[in-house]
Amino acid sequence: MATRSDPGAIGSTTLMPFWLISGEVGREEARLLSRRILGRAAAREAAAPDLPLPFAARCVLTTQPDIGLRSCFAPAARWTWPAGQGGEAPRHILVRPAEGRVVIRQDERRIALKAREAAVLALDCPAEFALGQPGRIDVIELDPALLPLSGDKAAGLMRAIPRSNPGLQALSHYGALLLRGLLPLNSLELQALAKVHVHALIDAALSDREPAAPLATTDRRAGRLAAIKADIEARLERRDLGVEMIATLHGVSARAIQKLFESEGRTLSDYVLERRLERAWHRLVTDGEGITISAVAYEVGFGDLSYFNRCFRRRFGRQPSQVRAQAAREEAGA
Repeated sequence: MATRSDPGAIGSTTLMPFWLISGEVGREEARLLSRRILGRAAAREAAAPDLPLPFAARCVLTTQPDIGLRSCFAPAARWTWPAGQGGEAPRHILVRPAEGRVVIRQDERRIALKAREAAVLALDCPAEFALGQPGRIDVIELDPALLPLSGDKAAGLMRAIPRSNPGLQALSHYGALLLRGLLPLNSLELQALAKVHVHALIDAALSDREPAAPLATTDRRAGRLAAIKADIEARLERRDLGVEMIATLHGVSARAIQKLFESEGRTLSDYVLERRLERAWHRLVTDGEGITISAVAYEVGFGDLSYFNRCFRRRFGRQPSQVRAQAAREEAGA
C-alpha cells in the first residue's frame, strides 16, 4: 500500500531503499532521517492526500521494487488498519513494534505486544492499534502464494511471537539488511528469492511455539553476543553506534556489553571498526569506479575521510583508491 509509482511488481534490476514521505515532512527533514537511518540519501516520494501511509506515519522506509517490507517512523498513537478489500489489499500482515508497546484489537480479540515482539494478523476485519511511546513499527505484508495461513498455521494468528523466537530474530535482522540495501540483490531471481526467504522465516517463527530449553551459561553468552553483532551489522552506517546504544537496545548495562567482547580479547569499538572496514572493502570491490571513496566512508559510518583512509591502510596495507582501481582492472579483464 501507499505508493503511486507502483513498485509492487518485482522488476527492477536492483533492490533499493525507498522512502514514502508524509506531505507534512519537508525535504531537509527527510534527508536528515535518511542519512540517520541509512547513512545516505535514498529515493523519495511525497505522499498525497489520497495516498495514506500505514499507521499515519510521517515516514515509511520500504524497498523499490516493493517486496512487502515497511518500517513506519513516528506512527500515530492510534490507528485502524482497514479490512482487506480487493485483490491488491494484503490478507495478512506481520507487525512488530521496534520500541514501546502496542495493543491490537480485532472484534472481541485483544493482544498486547512489547518491544520487538511480533504477531501475524488476518485482515478479515479492521485492526485497531494503540501505540505507547510510538517511535517505529515494522510491518510485512504477506503473500498468500508464499505462505498460506490456514489449518494449523491459522492457530498462530493474533498470538504474540516472543522476541527470543529464533525465526523472528533471523527475520528481524534479514529484513533490516533488505530495507537498508545491504544485500546485493541485483537480479529478478535474487529479489524473488528474498521474498521466499522472508516468508520462510515467518513460517519458522509461527511454527516454533515450544518454549526455549534452558541454555548453559556459555551458550547464553554466545547467543547474546551473536544477537549483538547482528544488531551492530544492521546499524554500521550510524555514526552514533556505540556501547551505550547497544546496551540500551538490549536492556543491559554498558559494562555487560563490554565484558562480552572482552571474552574475545577486544572491545566493541574494535569490532565495529573492523566490520566497517570490511564492509568498505566489499563496497569498493563490488562497485569499483561507480562510487567515490568519500561516499563509501560515509556509508559505513565514518565521518572523517582522513581517518577512514588511515584505518583502511592500517588494516589492509593499501589505500582505498588502490583497492578500487585493482577491482576495476580485474573487472575489465574478466
